[in-house]
Amino acid sequence: MTRHIMAFDEGSSPSITNSNTTETKSFTDNEKKNFELPEVEEASSIIDRNDSESAQPVKYPEVQKWQKEDYFSSSTKEYLFVFSCMMSQLLNQAATPQTLAIMNILSDSFKSSGGNQSWLMASFPLVSGSFILISGRIGDIYGLKKGLIGGYTMFIIWSIISGLTYYSHSDTFFIVSRAFQGLGVAFILPNVLGIVGNIYIPGTFRKNMVISMIGACAPIGAALGSTFAGLIGTEDPEQWPWAFYAFGITSAINLAISIYSIPNNIPTNIHGFSMDWIGSLLAVIGLILLNFVWNQGPIVGWEKAYIIVLLIISVFVLVIFIIYELRFASIPLLPREIMKNRYMLMVLLALFLGWGSFGIFSFYYFSFLLNLRHYTALWAGGTYFMFAIFGIIAALVVGFSIKKATASIILFVSMVAFTVGSAMLSVTPVHQTYFRMNLGTMIILSFGMDMSFPAASIILSDFLPMQYQGMAGSLANTMVNYSMSLCLGMGTTVERQVNKSGDETLRGYRGAEYLGIGLAGLGAIIAFSFMAEKYWIERKERLELEKESDLS
Repeated sequence: MTRHIMAFDEGSSPSITNSNTTETKSFTDNEKKNFELPEVEEASSIIDRNDSESAQPVKYPEVQKWQKEDYFSSSTKEYLFVFSCMMSQLLNQAATPQTLAIMNILSDSFKSSGGNQSWLMASFPLVSGSFILISGRIGDIYGLKKGLIGGYTMFIIWSIISGLTYYSHSDTFFIVSRAFQGLGVAFILPNVLGIVGNIYIPGTFRKNMVISMIGACAPIGAALGSTFAGLIGTEDPEQWPWAFYAFGITSAINLAISIYSIPNNIPTNIHGFSMDWIGSLLAVIGLILLNFVWNQGPIVGWEKAYIIVLLIISVFVLVIFIIYELRFASIPLLPREIMKNRYMLMVLLALFLGWGSFGIFSFYYFSFLLNLRHYTALWAGGTYFMFAIFGIIAALVVGFSIKKATASIILFVSMVAFTVGSAMLSVTPVHQTYFRMNLGTMIILSFGMDMSFPAASIILSDFLPMQYQGMAGSLANTMVNYSMSLCLGMGTTVERQVNKSGDETLRGYRGAEYLGIGLAGLGAIIAFSFMAEKYWIERKERLELEKESDLS
């Protein structure tokens, strides 16, 4: 039986004290009680034996950069490694909006109905968000680098196929190809973050900066993906497949860099874990069905019988998954340290709501520019350029302030940014220059994206033991990718209900944007509760320590 204690040290990111923790911190007994997790009985004797054999935390010399001194033979190799990790995040975020800038061009090319436009974006994060949950665990068990290589291989192949769908004249084939693209991405980012978690010492400035730099590439990728696709579509609409060909070529180059720079001696499954295939199957089926229903329902109508049946089945399967993971799984897919810790659940839920609102924002922002302001694909995609500029600034702010401000404060600020950005779009006039409301919206949302992901990733990575580092990356990316697709389906439902006649386009867009405001606002409330409770506990501890010191 093991007992894990989640510790929040003032001015530092969260960490967990166990056999794999790389730093030791001192806490009072009262502080420990406040963040003590329920005792979890592990069914696997292998885990119990390994925990008992290494009860003492690992200590590293202050000058040591990595958990193993031989991870990198030179600084150049480490820089290439960090660059490849940043490119992985950039390519993931570029793939999501690259269809938005050219969605009207794609619809004309395939002669598809307007209802399928949301699937042009939603199919990619639907599959990536559903499979990310298990991809990190597969990487933890079979090798993080192997999982990364496999994900890139699939990503490259289906990027090329997505371009080739031009000759099929079938939007369904294109949507399916995009879904398989998402499957490849699902095995990239979690394994990248898992590798970072295994290489760098938790709680150090070096690790926090690397994660922040990876997070900075989210808005940069969104800007480059939409702009480059818009450039090709505007220059010659018939050449839109090259947006995906170029994507595949760039991914192949980054794969080569990753193979060269990622160390081959990263520990793999030292605790002898086995894959929870039953839990994995239940999770994937439940998540895909739930997401499919919410995106398909607005298109065909919620009165369709198969939509209601699939919705009920999806909820039932997900409930069975949770019960199985908590009570029956010998080695659960989701660590029980997460499922029974409300603080971690609050962080994940806030991340889900914030990025869900951004998924709604992304689709209706481009719909607003293309259909109401009649921007070209290039000009619409180019408006994302502020993300690239202020995304870097936001990432640097996180990297340098995470120790002083703490991750809980940064997470709360990011949720406020998501809320304000969504609210600004909902009141932006149609006939107004970009350099007024839209420009300010982009600047604010840059901080939402680039503060939320690093803050949540650092909390999860430092909290979980080394054998769960791939899962730490999976949890953060599941919230980001899955929420963007699921919440877009909810937003589309609201739009269709508000604009039933089809003649009130702007009013329908506004309705969906109001939902995004509500989601982000709820995320801000949850993040504030988490931050306030943490502050209250720390204040109480400080007062008790001062009282004890006065008495002594």
